[in-house]
Amino acid sequence: MLDAFAILLQAGAYNSSVVAQTYVTADSIYTENTLTVLLMILTVLAISVQIARGYFLRILRKFTLRLAADLWWLIFILLRDASIFLIVFLGVSLFWPGTYHDYPIAVPFQPLAIDFFAFALVLMLIKDTDEDPKYNAILTYLVLIGTMLYIFGTVFITESAVVLNPLPPTVSMSTGNFWGFLYTYFNSQNNPTLAIYTFYVTFLLFLGAGGVAIRSSLKNSGAPRSSIATNPKPQVKETAPPQQPAQKAPPPAAPKK
Repeated sequence: MLDAFAILLQAGAYNSSVVAQTYVTADSIYTENTLTVLLMILTVLAISVQIARGYFLRILRKFTLRLAADLWWLIFILLRDASIFLIVFLGVSLFWPGTYHDYPIAVPFQPLAIDFFAFALVLMLIKDTDEDPKYNAILTYLVLIGTMLYIFGTVFITESAVVLNPLPPTVSMSTGNFWGFLYTYFNSQNNPTLAIYTFYVTFLLFLGAGGVAIRSSLKNSGAPRSSIATNPKPQVKETAPPQQPAQKAPPPAAPKK
């Protein structure tokens, strides 16, 4: 009787652990899927706003009220900078080695895309990209490359299993080989060797970008307050009062006869 009760307890504990593990796995997969979709939306938003910078500037010149112009430019800054910051912040989850085994990651495309957005964030930190056309062009290229890498990895690699399992009858053999090649060699679960090397390289690049950002922050923190004021008061030079013109001496009096 006691042996049977002990077996039932063990079976109940085993079933509970299996159910708990199932819930944990499902929750982790749901979280990773949500982050993947959210990051893809943010990448499209970042590159869209950066490309539309000329449109924002053109509309900005049409505002006659200073407050409206400031609000319009603030919307542009918030959309672009906040999206890039959130991509880097949420993309840190792609640098956990366990994620490469538990969830299909497009290596090296998705982690490398996060590095490019980190480079863009550091560039905005150390340079004024809105005033210098050269650095604004570099920022556009960094955001564009990061967006293309992430979209390609998400659509053609992490979603390739949906196309291959089962293979639709309308897909030709050549197309099936293309999807199969991407799924076999660039999926972190199917190619752990490439996954671990991708982690080493991309994580070092991410740390390098963070090191540059920290160095720039420490360098600027020692600057005097007057040099980093957002709205410095204009310095008006005191001008000397105008000098009175010299009075001409009266002509000498004519000699008396």
